[in-house]
Amino acid sequence: MSAVTDVDVLVIGGGHAGLAFARLLAVLAGERRPGLVIAVIDGAPAPPARPAAETGLRVVALSPASCNILGRCGAWPLLPAARVGPYRRMVVWHHAGAPDGAASIHFDAAAQGVAELGYIVENELLRAALWHAPGGAVQLLAAESAAAVAIDADAVSVTLAGGGRLRARLVVGADGHASWLRKALGIAARHQAYGQHAVVAHLASGRAHDETAWQCFQADGPVALLPLADGRVSLVWSCASSRATSLLELAGPAFEREVTSAVGGVLGELRLTTPRAAFGLAAVHAAQYSGLRYALIGDAAHRVHPLAGQGVNLAFRDAAVLAQVLADHLALPHADPGDPFALRRFERARRGENAATIRVMSLLNAAFTSTVPGLAQAAGRGLALVDRLGPVKTRLACMAMGLAGEVPDWVRRGPVA
Repeated sequence: MSAVTDVDVLVIGGGHAGLAFARLLAVLAGERRPGLVIAVIDGAPAPPARPAAETGLRVVALSPASCNILGRCGAWPLLPAARVGPYRRMVVWHHAGAPDGAASIHFDAAAQGVAELGYIVENELLRAALWHAPGGAVQLLAAESAAAVAIDADAVSVTLAGGGRLRARLVVGADGHASWLRKALGIAARHQAYGQHAVVAHLASGRAHDETAWQCFQADGPVALLPLADGRVSLVWSCASSRATSLLELAGPAFEREVTSAVGGVLGELRLTTPRAAFGLAAVHAAQYSGLRYALIGDAAHRVHPLAGQGVNLAFRDAAVLAQVLADHLALPHADPGDPFALRRFERARRGENAATIRVMSLLNAAFTSTVPGLAQAAGRGLALVDRLGPVKTRLACMAMGLAGEVPDWVRRGPVA
């Protein structure tokens, strides 16, 4: 690399959001703005094109809208079919009741007129598919990080830790909830610590998961069992941080009994097939997503509680909206990708949905973990009430599938076949 390399758009962060945005922009703007130069830098090594034999411990629940986004940028066909698990039903209940009791809600793909509610996919496979996707010409710089950034009226200058400098007309921060770019630009963010950790592992179940996602709200957080393509389930147990530590320290058989009990034996006896891990939970929301020659997407702009699995789906919708806004803008003669007015259109389209999701997830978590007498039970009865309100339930399902809100029309065209 020369001392200074000029690009049009520089993405800091080669995770799901950053790669999806770069690929989408290359595809959507490529025909109207030939020669557009897009670069992505990421501190991690490039992922291998071939998946590891073992199923990764961290998984995501992809909505139909996210699947469409992955299809548009060329990543969906690269996901190995044997490792992509559909879920067609979802059951959520309060621990004082039962999955089919008075404090539960059920979602079914057939009732929503779709083939599936979504897919469970490993984080690592998803990043690899986005990295190696054929869609759009994108320069990928692995094992490289930014050390300094300066923005003026004409350009963004990013100094690389490994030497050299990149000069761009727009920089996009997609570098996670601890975003270096957000901090380097002095953008404030509101943080909310939940005092919880999520314990993750994969387990074999005594009964078939039946392509159903199960979630039981315990007194200190939700326990989710997500159906994997190989017949196992992926555990995401959000609980008080002290309890998470205890769960990690339990011997295998004792841990298996705890999980089986926590979900009321809904899938029979559960047996560990992987090591366990845990990660901390918090909400983060940036004070602004855009300005002169910069934009923030994904966790760099917002982080939500994982109880509804919406984090990655919000990030993909950020990527789709920003790419579409810029592609439309760049179709104009002499258009500048760093134009703050164009970037503001992206922020207006995304900020409201993201803020609302953060609030709703935080309120649900607070209600079900409340020590106020009767509040958690009332929240459980609220699940049953929504279950009986057809139009409300349909609207919630549509939102969860990413098929509502202010997104490009192509995002709504149903799940990938």
